[in-house]
Amino acid sequence: MNAFVYAQSINMSEEKFQVRGEICHWDYNKKAAVVLTFDDWTPGQYPLVVPTLKQFKMVATFFPLTSNIEKTDIGWKAAQATAKNGNELGNHTLTHPDITKLTDETLEKEVMEPVSQIEKIVPNNAVISFAYPYGAGADDQHSIEFLRSKGFVGARSVWGMSDYSYNFAKEDEDYYKIHCYGMNESTKNSQFNAEVESVIKGGGLLTFLYHSVDDDLNSYHDSWYAQVKLDSLKEQLRFLKKHQDEVWVTTFGNAILYHREANCAKLRVQERDGFIEAKLTITNLEFRDLVPQTLMVPLTIKIYTDKKWSSVEQNGMSIPIDKQTDTYVQFRAIPNGGEIVLKQN
Repeated sequence: MNAFVYAQSINMSEEKFQVRGEICHWDYNKKAAVVLTFDDWTPGQYPLVVPTLKQFKMVATFFPLTSNIEKTDIGWKAAQATAKNGNELGNHTLTHPDITKLTDETLEKEVMEPVSQIEKIVPNNAVISFAYPYGAGADDQHSIEFLRSKGFVGARSVWGMSDYSYNFAKEDEDYYKIHCYGMNESTKNSQFNAEVESVIKGGGLLTFLYHSVDDDLNSYHDSWYAQVKLDSLKEQLRFLKKHQDEVWVTTFGNAILYHREANCAKLRVQERDGFIEAKLTITNLEFRDLVPQTLMVPLTIKIYTDKKWSSVEQNGMSIPIDKQTDTYVQFRAIPNGGEIVLKQN
């Protein structure tokens, strides 16, 4: 998967030459991806977790029950502030039912009412991720088809172990069966560290699941379920920070989008008259129907060349060069976002 690709020269009389390029497995060419997810919107999540993530310059995905958001003192203002910090608000239903036991009418309400609420109240937060209450639905074809039909790009269960490998989704429906590592009061930081080290070696996606978070004084009375102490969470974030050159810590939606895009994208590269032209396109029509162009995330591209390039443009707009060495240049570009051109001074 994602092997080196070569462009087909269209007309050799125009002096177009094949150039080797690569779509990186993960953003910024990191070895693996790690996602921190927080379920239910428990009392300690906004006052403790959100500022802690900001302190460590990290983001996470929160899967709130919208009914719980409305029960808090500041309500949706907390959700808005959480998303403003770069975190994702996903969908965990309205009231936490087993969705496999619902009528179609009730399923529609439980899943789609939170989408309407979040997208109306929280700016720039498309709801594309889902977490199954109780994990029920990850092995149910009807639930998976329903989520796909509503535009969700992936869904997380509450059980199972990470595959660790990059090829964790062999079929499209596997994106709706994402396993996770559940954190609780008895989880040791050494176990967390071992999971991260394993996914770095495997090159895949590792998703952690948290519920209650509180400090040593239980200041926020967050003992709803599987409490993790704030000091432990901070130690876990420090470990991720230590491995930031190897691990992409991102949101669930971005991780799934990146992986899906990278594995159905085509890169064509050619050099002509002192500049390089490239096209990055999504070839899978089903995926293009599922994900609108506005939600596409940039893919990290490496183009192998011994020349130095002063600028990269896509569709006439300048995009940053992330890294340039004696053998390659690396940058991020949007699939189907227009022609990419590398220029020299």
